[in-house]
Amino acid sequence: MKFLAIEHSFPSRRVTNDHVLKEVREANAAHLTEAELATVEELVRACFTASGTTVRYHRAAGESASELATDAGRRALDASGLDALDIDLLLYVGIGRGVAEPASATTFQDLLGLRRATAFDILDACASWIRALHVADAFLRTGAYRNIMIVNAECNASDIYRYELRSLEEFAHWHPTLTIGEAATATILTAHRNGADEEEGFEASFRTWGEKRDLCFVPMANFGAYFGKEVDVAGTLRPLQFVSFGLSLMEFGTRKLIEHYRDLPRFEEFKADLVFGHSASDGAGRHVVEACGIDADKYRFDHRNHANTVSASVPVSMSEALKSGELAEGDRVLLMAASAGVTTALAKFTYHGR
Repeated sequence: MKFLAIEHSFPSRRVTNDHVLKEVREANAAHLTEAELATVEELVRACFTASGTTVRYHRAAGESASELATDAGRRALDASGLDALDIDLLLYVGIGRGVAEPASATTFQDLLGLRRATAFDILDACASWIRALHVADAFLRTGAYRNIMIVNAECNASDIYRYELRSLEEFAHWHPTLTIGEAATATILTAHRNGADEEEGFEASFRTWGEKRDLCFVPMANFGAYFGKEVDVAGTLRPLQFVSFGLSLMEFGTRKLIEHYRDLPRFEEFKADLVFGHSASDGAGRHVVEACGIDADKYRFDHRNHANTVSASVPVSMSEALKSGELAEGDRVLLMAASAGVTTALAKFTYHGR
């Protein structure tokens, strides 16, 4: 599998921790005591320190998710040397979406002018982009499609950000909201036609613990009819309100990701030159690489640069690494992610670019 392009777009509004803390204080001043406000601020600062959160990017007035993703898609086409009519499959992998149906991929098939492409969505929370790589690789190996584009528009902050904390009891499932950033990405893949041997081929492994789906979710209006599980959430669930028991999710997800990696020695034996992970927390990422015996200098800690950009985390990081020259032709790449669901994902490949 060959990467013809990986491009990303950030919205223009740079949001600092100080801005978030100011908004939290203002949103809660009327119903929390001064002592409670001080406790909330102390806890939020501690979470930012543990995760390495510094800034995140959110849309300014007039900026739209579709425009950000379309911009990334057009730049990916330019970088790839392909015409829009050369793309024959579009996969949309963002959690961010405006409709339950049809597939959000149809929006970008239209906006990017991919008239010869069929299009559908792949959704597995923050692991969605890695899932799409796995699907794309299978299609390319069989020759079902020649050129595949993967797009996401993780621009959820204006929908899910809630500075108001109705009670201190909500803190456990509320605070991860404050670390969500926004980004859009577009990746273009084609088959590697130069006789790559098995060692250079793409390989992925996924594991899922559905019983832990209540650790992190975004409910819809008909949530109760479909979730099939009682949830212990302080306060009232609201449609599109992000719920994430961050500490429990990180503990379970990182433990299972470490076990997953250790259970498959071929991923360790691969000896990656660069490791990219989901940017939910730099602290969690550091714990994973230390437990797995991975050289921390090979891992990109990107939460500090743009916070948690959900399924865009890995392609954003790879796009930046390509632009800086850190990722180059022939590098051996390992992807690692723990995602809501809970899903753990591993992928390895030798990077081949245009």
